[in-house]
Amino acid sequence: MIPIEEAVGAISAANRIAIATHVSPDSDALGSLLGLGIGLRAIGKQVALLCDDPVPVKLRFLPESASVASSTDLQPELFIGVDASDPQRLGACSTDWLSSGIPVINIDHHITNLNFGTVNVVDPQAAATTEILPLLLDGLGIVMTQDIATCLATGLVGDTRSFSTSNVTSNTLQVAARLVEAGIDLAGITETTLHRRSVPILRLWGLGLVNLTLDSGVIWTAISLAARREIGMRDSGDIGLSNILISAEEANVAAVFTEQPDNRIDISFRARPGYDVAGVALSLGGGGHTQAAGCLLEGTLEEIVERVVPLLKAQAQPPAQKE
Repeated sequence: MIPIEEAVGAISAANRIAIATHVSPDSDALGSLLGLGIGLRAIGKQVALLCDDPVPVKLRFLPESASVASSTDLQPELFIGVDASDPQRLGACSTDWLSSGIPVINIDHHITNLNFGTVNVVDPQAAATTEILPLLLDGLGIVMTQDIATCLATGLVGDTRSFSTSNVTSNTLQVAARLVEAGIDLAGITETTLHRRSVPILRLWGLGLVNLTLDSGVIWTAISLAARREIGMRDSGDIGLSNILISAEEANVAAVFTEQPDNRIDISFRARPGYDVAGVALSLGGGGHTQAAGCLLEGTLEEIVERVVPLLKAQAQPPAQKE
């Protein structure tokens, strides 16, 4: 059982709360951050919403997304990390609060979570972190408003690719039904989150597809910072390109290497059912799920590709060949 009552008690005892999510935030990260933040503000808490990276353009429709910042003057009594499997993934905006001695609540659904909190509300059976949050909101007596439900539904839709991933359960669908009852526009959220893309994103995909490599069951591509800037790409991640690569019939494992500022490479991993990329991500300081994971490494594109691809090739072998 996940310790919902402990988390409720810690939140109830605090007036000033900082909530942070991981770098290069996706829909589940921001849906969790904003859904919980809106709920806590509704019961009178002072809340800072933190993330190292800006809200991606396509997710700025989320209620109160403009209030997400990379720093705060609030002196929190409680820190909450959402959708992050380890403290490093929460970035620089969280470092001071994680080391300050205040209580830490860790809310997540990744199987690679390191249980770094004072209270760890971690459920690897959940398809998204936003699937866990209704239990916490209910415990706090927070009404499921349309704004909160919109944030949570966006996380569910994004992390399950509109309820099509293998980790979707009856509970996932029950949570989704409750969010629909709260008045969300599920079709609109799905369209915006999964199916609408800017021209720079399409150009980024074009660059990645032109330069892809397939070898030993692994398909990958690398995108430089200069190339992203040339096409006007402002978002920091691969923006779904890894999901396209893993659709290749010849591939068991996929990776997108995206160069970031300051000599860092963001890597997004995907795997077909029956294959595992979570272990590779964890060994590199990242985390995620069996079929979807990621990490952030220091080095040049060439160095990181040369280092990581052999690890992926080992995972891309058919199961019988690994024995």
